[in-house]
Amino acid sequence: METIISVRVEKKLHEQMKTHHEINWSAVLRKSITERLESKELDKEKAQAALRDIRRLRRSKMFNLGKSSVEIVREWREKR
Repeated sequence: METIISVRVEKKLHEQMKTHHEINWSAVLRKSITERLESKELDKEKAQAALRDIRRLRRSKMFNLGKSSVEIVREWREKR
């Protein structure tokens, strides 16, 4: 069973799309949506790896855990 969805695009983009009658835009959108959904797991892995790196950096002696990130950024800017 299929469901109909609507997509808004800028008028200029729509005009460009209309000049390419040979392209099945619905198929292009379906493929893009499918690929994006399949890549979500990879995105999740990247986010988890980034979180591990952030936590590792926070535990290192490089940053003082008693300071907020704003205070740390200000300190580094002042050192420049």
